Amino acid sequence: MRSERALAAAADLSLARAGGLPLAHFRPEHVSDQVARACAREGAGDAGSLARMLARDPVARTRFRRSVAISYGAMFRDPEQFRLLEQVLLPRLLEDGRRLAAWSAGCADGSELYTLGIVLERMGALERALLLGSDLLEENIAAARAGRYEGHDISPEVRERVRWERRDIVDDGPPAGRWRLVMCRNVAIYLGPAARRRLYEALVSALATRGVLLLGRSERLLDAASLGLRPVAPHAYERVH
Repeated sequence: MRSERALAAAADLSLARAGGLPLAHFRPEHVSDQVARACAREGAGDAGSLARMLARDPVARTRFRRSVAISYGAMFRDPEQFRLLEQVLLPRLLEDGRRLAAWSAGCADGSELYTLGIVLERMGALERALLLGSDLLEENIAAARAGRYEGHDISPEVRERVRWERRDIVDDGPPAGRWRLVMCRNVAIYLGPAARRRLYEALVSALATRGVLLLGRSERLLDAASLGLRPVAPHAYERVH
């Protein structure tokens, strides 16, 4: 008779296949919580039933995928971080007159990158910016490309500066190039230790020397030096070399 642990592992594998998600990258308690919520939401009796439902119901599948790969976003979310960018971090990155290459890693619906574009436009620096957003989910990239946010109009100039791509950073690594600003907010907190370390290593490898990594307000690097970083502001780290 198969053990409960083996049955749970088989159910997780079925869910990963049906949902098209690398569930092993996420914290087990996060996955368990989202599976339980999805079972209640979709009327599935257990994880196996949920997996079969996801395989045949694309709407339920999308709901599950977005709940696991937390896909919430909002324009100017955590406004104090955008004040920090506008008043401290961006002026320092822009002072040498070079192009600003900025990557929103785990961009969800794209609102973070569009907000950055609005800030750069306000600072008169949009024309020398290259803005890339990437996310694990194709659904999120589609929403980002549409770029519709209640109460906010995105100018054509900002829309022309942004690019989008689907990317699993943990498995695929970072995009090509050296990025002077990398924003990865509220992503690592949902990952298991091994996947989180691989994520941070990918983010740091993408940074140019003296480039800045900005994490979410609930995230902090306890071993920044081991990654070649030093703190420069709350939740912001500069690549030393």
